[in-house]
Amino acid sequence: MPLKFSLAAILAATICLPAHAAEDITAKIAGCNQAISEGDASKALALAEQVLSQQANNRDALMCKGRAYGGAGKTKEALEALRAGEKLSQKTLDRIIALTLIGNVHKSASETDAALQTYQQSLDLSRSERNVRFERINLNLIGETQVTSQQLDKALESFLAGSKLAANDNERADNYARIADVYNKQGKHDQAIEYQVKAVLMQERSGDADSFAGATLELGRMYSDAKDYANAEKYTNKIIKLGKDQGGPYWEAMGYYYLAKSKARQGQGAEARKLLEEAQQISDELGARALSEEIKLTMGSLTN
Repeated sequence: MPLKFSLAAILAATICLPAHAAEDITAKIAGCNQAISEGDASKALALAEQVLSQQANNRDALMCKGRAYGGAGKTKEALEALRAGEKLSQKTLDRIIALTLIGNVHKSASETDAALQTYQQSLDLSRSERNVRFERINLNLIGETQVTSQQLDKALESFLAGSKLAANDNERADNYARIADVYNKQGKHDQAIEYQVKAVLMQERSGDADSFAGATLELGRMYSDAKDYANAEKYTNKIIKLGKDQGGPYWEAMGYYYLAKSKARQGQGAEARKLLEEAQQISDELGARALSEEIKLTMGSLTN
């Protein structure tokens, strides 16, 4: 009996070990992806390497490793890991995702041609699989890349095509805002305002308060670019009031910042400076460093 008991225990342990190992790998991959979402590339890379030391051909670990290197700005290492993961992709959807991530690394490295080529591969696969979600994602990424390379007409085509694939108001708002931004860059202010109004309406109907506030401030900015300062200030003041009434100091500060830029364009330097000082105070209290830096730069550019 003691012999049989020992043998049974050994067999049980042998059976359980792979399960525990698999659970450990799954947990580490989940942790790696969580670290990526939190912007902790070092932690993500460490977890990915732990998995790969156990399973050298673990696709998910390679993908996370590539994303971690990409987040750290290490383009060569990121592409090497992502391409290895792409080769291990057995499902078409996995290949689509891998190619999109590879395109993102090229895009971040300003490798425009390589980014566009890779996004196009992912787009073609998405269309062959009738995967509308990734078709829209890749069209928008292609459009973003075209904007950064000043291919504005092509970017507009990409964003317009993406807007037709939107599944809900939030996605429609996203694409309308992209279209508006391109028109604004082209100096086509009427079209820009038309699409940004649509974005605001979609966000008002289905978006959260932050998305609505951001879209409305952008509408104000576009009116300012069109030198329609009355409407620019109307929509900007709407967000300042919203921030005050609903306890949203960040958006109150953003409103002051946008309003100051509008005043500066009208030659009202003293009023602009006063608004920037209010925005700076709130921003500093919130610890919103990026906004504080923008405010300082704008204040430094005032001529009077």
